[in-house]
Amino acid sequence: MRGAAWSVPVIAATVALPMAAASGSNISNNAANYYWDAEAQGGYTALVPAAGALKATFSTQISYRATPWMNPPAGGSLVVVVEFSSPVTLDPGSSLGAWAPAPASGSFSQTFTFTKTPASFGDALSFNVVASAPGALTSTATMRLLNGGETTWSSEPSAQTATIVA
Repeated sequence: MRGAAWSVPVIAATVALPMAAASGSNISNNAANYYWDAEAQGGYTALVPAAGALKATFSTQISYRATPWMNPPAGGSLVVVVEFSSPVTLDPGSSLGAWAPAPASGSFSQTFTFTKTPASFGDALSFNVVASAPGALTSTATMRLLNGGETTWSSEPSAQTATIVA
């Protein structure tokens, strides 16, 4: 097998923040809705080979809306669970922003849970993993909101299968 150099384009994601309605009414948190937003690769989540031996990059964008408009639940935590087809190491060099991973960066696992508190208006989630061997790698992500609100499309398979090379 020939070695190959892989690169992943930097994904610049912006989240449009809706204008708050000029309403003094108190609306239930159940009206809040988080959803997978189409990200730069054309799907809702993506897993693509990354630069470096045995690496892949997972990426997604989560957005928020509410009709009628209301702010996101103040105490809500957005939770994304990413399960891979085989165990991988969460690259400690990944910049996770406000997302807290479990197990921690540098850990070897098949499933990683990322939590963002407060949930805010959603966010991009992107990180690298390092496989233990070359071959196909897939991922499935699920999303939920703790302490108020809802999510739609809660389970999302990645748009691509990353073929990991040594």
